Amino acid sequence: MKIELPNSWEGVTIEQFQALQKILQEKGDEYATNVAIISIMSGVPVDEIETYALKTYAKCMRTLSFLTEQLLGEVQKAVEFGGLRYDVITDVYKLNGGQYITLMHLMKDPDKVIDQLHEIMAVFLVPKKKVWYGWKKQPYNSDKHKDVADAMLQAPMTIVQPLSAFFLSSYLMSAKLILESSVRKAEKVKRQAEKELRRLKQNTDG
Repeated sequence: MKIELPNSWEGVTIEQFQALQKILQEKGDEYATNVAIISIMSGVPVDEIETYALKTYAKCMRTLSFLTEQLLGEVQKAVEFGGLRYDVITDVYKLNGGQYITLMHLMKDPDKVIDQLHEIMAVFLVPKKKVWYGWKKQPYNSDKHKDVADAMLQAPMTIVQPLSAFFLSSYLMSAKLILESSVRKAEKVKRQAEKELRRLKQNTDG
């Protein structure tokens, strides 16, 4: 019986990764969990996999042993998959207002970050337009965010993981800097207000 499985992280998509995380969070026995993993990675229904001989089951698990390995990669300025090319925004300060608002909404609940990973990627990966002379850069279009996010579900994790790790750390650093800046501005306003109150008090006393 032939079953097609990826043998490296390059063959795992965001959609499969999200499904894996849900399975691993459930409290099931080891065999049931592994059968579910094989199903996610192959697209073969669970009830069919349960009919496989233990020899076939063991072979599938050996093929998928790479899932226990750390996924490494480098951030790229442009990526290509699914027949499309995308520009990658690697500087959070270059996000426009629409992108930033969308990102803030998606990052509101840390527990949902993996479930919404494809949507987060759609903020930072802007599809290029195919024209007669090649690929043309396009601005971020919030109206097309859902379409881009749906396409991101099929993005390989070898592209996504380095980007997501970079983006999330950059976002947190950006948020920290913005917060610190806001605090500094608030302190400045407070000092100016206190100074003005002292001046008014002196004028009144005088």
